[in-house]
Amino acid sequence: MNRLLILSLLPLTIAAQEFVSSSSFESKTAKGTVVIEFWAEWNAGNQVDFLPSLKDCESYRLCIVKGADIQKKYKVTAIPTVIIFDNGVEQKRFNPNIMMQLTATKKKVQKSIDNITFSKFQ
Repeated sequence: MNRLLILSLLPLTIAAQEFVSSSSFESKTAKGTVVIEFWAEWNAGNQVDFLPSLKDCESYRLCIVKGADIQKKYKVTAIPTVIIFDNGVEQKRFNPNIMMQLTATKKKVQKSIDNITFSKFQ
C-alpha cells in the first residue's frame, strides 16, 4: 500500500507532439534531423503516436488545414505522411496505406534516422 501511495505522488510525463506551422516550418527543419508528421484533425484516429519517443531527432506535427502551402510544396497527397528532413532536405518519406494508416513502424522510422546520423560519420 505504501508503494502505491508513493507511485501516485510521482509526476506523470506525457509526451505530446509539438506542432509546426507554415511560418515556423523552415526554421524548425533547417538544422539537424527533423521528423514531420503531416496530419489532420479529422484523421486524428490514425495519428502517429510514437514520434515523440524517437531518438536523435526533433519531431513535429503539421496540420495540413493550416499548412496547406507546405503540404502542396512537398506533394503530400495522403495522411498521415511522415517525412524525415536532414538540414532542411527531405531524406525519407513514409506514406499511409489506403486506410489512411501509417504502415511504417517506430523501428523502421528509427532505423532511417539512425542511417542518416551514421552517414555523417562516414
